[in-house]
Amino acid sequence: LLGDIGNADQLTVAREENKVLRKRVKDLEARVHELSVENQSLLVEVEEYRREAALPSFSKMALGKNGASVDAMDTDGGGGGDDFVTSGNGVYPTDPAVSLANLHGVSNPLCCCLHPDDTILATGGADAYLSICHWGAALAPGEGAAAKVVNSAARIRCQGPVICVGFAKENRGTTLRVAAAGCMDGSVRLVEFGTGLNGASGIGARPLICAAGGIKHGKYVKCLAWSPSAPLLATGSADGAVQLTKVLGQPEDRGNTSEIRLENVRTMHLPGAIEAMCFLDNGNTLVCYARETPYLSYFDLTDECKQTKYNVNEAVKGFEDHVSFAIMHLVPSPNEKHLAAATDTHRNIIFKAGSSKQVRNLYGHKNDGFSQPKIAWSQTGQYLFGNTQEDSSICVWDIASSSIVKRIDRSTGGHSGQIRDMFGSPTSDTIVTASYDKTVKVWLCTMC
Repeated sequence: LLGDIGNADQLTVAREENKVLRKRVKDLEARVHELSVENQSLLVEVEEYRREAALPSFSKMALGKNGASVDAMDTDGGGGGDDFVTSGNGVYPTDPAVSLANLHGVSNPLCCCLHPDDTILATGGADAYLSICHWGAALAPGEGAAAKVVNSAARIRCQGPVICVGFAKENRGTTLRVAAAGCMDGSVRLVEFGTGLNGASGIGARPLICAAGGIKHGKYVKCLAWSPSAPLLATGSADGAVQLTKVLGQPEDRGNTSEIRLENVRTMHLPGAIEAMCFLDNGNTLVCYARETPYLSYFDLTDECKQTKYNVNEAVKGFEDHVSFAIMHLVPSPNEKHLAAATDTHRNIIFKAGSSKQVRNLYGHKNDGFSQPKIAWSQTGQYLFGNTQEDSSICVWDIASSSIVKRIDRSTGGHSGQIRDMFGSPTSDTIVTASYDKTVKVWLCTMC
C-alpha cells in the first residue's frame, strides 16, 4: 500500500512538472516568434541602409567627387514602380472552392499547375505519378463530387517522383495537348491528354514516346517552362543544365502510347543548380536563376540564346558579387513588366523585368534554405501570394504597400500541412496549392 501511495505521489509530481515544462515551452515559442519578427524588421533596416549607402550624396556630386554621373544612376524614368503606386481593390482569391484529397493516394502532391484555359489541373506526386483531371466537376452539387474527380483522374506512371509540371500552350503552332513532368531521376515525361483519350469516359492520358530518346538530365529536374508562342519546352536541372526542346508535328498513335518527334534546340550550362526559370517577351526570352550566383540570366532566343546577366543585388557598391540568397521560384507578372522572386531568406522580391531594379521587397513570412518558397500573382498584378514554412497558411501581400493584408490559414479553409507548391492562373483569379496534408486546393474569389 505504501508503495502504491509513493508511486501515485511520483506520478502527481511528474504531471505537475510536465505542466510547468509545457508552459515554459509555450513561453519560449512566443519569444522565438517575437525574435523572428524583430529579425525581419532588422533585415528591412539593413536593406534600407544598403540602399542609402549606394546613393551618392548631393554634396559630393556638386563637388564633382563622385565617380558616377546622374545619367549612370538607375533612375529608370519613374523607377519601374508606377504600377504599384495604388493599393489593390481588395479582390483576390480567398475561397477554397475545391479541395481534392489523396490525388496521389497516401503520397504527398509535390507540384501543381493549371492548363491555360483553367479547366484542367495537373499534379505530380511523390508516388511517381502525374495526375490530370477536370477540377471544375468538383463544384457540382451533391456529396462526393470531389471524390469522383479524384477517382476519375487520368494517371500516368513516371520514372521518379514528379517535382515540377507544366502544360504546353495550345493554338500556338500546334494543336497537340501535352503536359510535361520533371522527375527526380532527371527524366522528363511528356504526356498527351484529352477527353475520351484511350477510351476514358472523361479525361484520358497516355505517355508520348520519342524513338530517338526523350529528355534526360544528369540530375533531378528542378523546374520547367513552356514557351507561350511555340511548342518549346525549357527544363532546368540540379546539374546546372538548361535544355531547350521543341515538339515537332503531331503524335502517331501506338495504342496505349503515342510516338512524338523531338528536337534538341540547345543546351546551356550554368555554374549552379537551376532553381527557377520562366519565359518573357512572348517566348523570345528565357530567364533562369542558378544557385550560388548573384545574377539572373536572360537568354535571347532570337539571337542564338545570347546571355545577359542582371545582378540581383541591385546597384549596391561592394555587394555585386555577394550571394546572400537563392531564388527558388520565379514568376512574371500578368503584364510581364515585373518578375516576382521567392527567396530562401524570408524575402520575396519584385524586380523590374530586364533590369536589376528591385521595385519592392516583401517580408513578414518565413522561408529559409530548408523550405520550398512558392509564389503566385493575382490576375490584377496588385497582390502576391506566397507560402511560409512556419505554418500552413498563405500570405497575401498588397505590393503597393509591401504589407501582408491577409493570412489564409486552416481556420478559414486552408491547409493543415505546409504548402509544397503554388500556381496562379495568368488569365483568371484562380490559385492552386498543393500541400503535405495530401490535398490540392483550388482557390477562387468569394462570390457575393
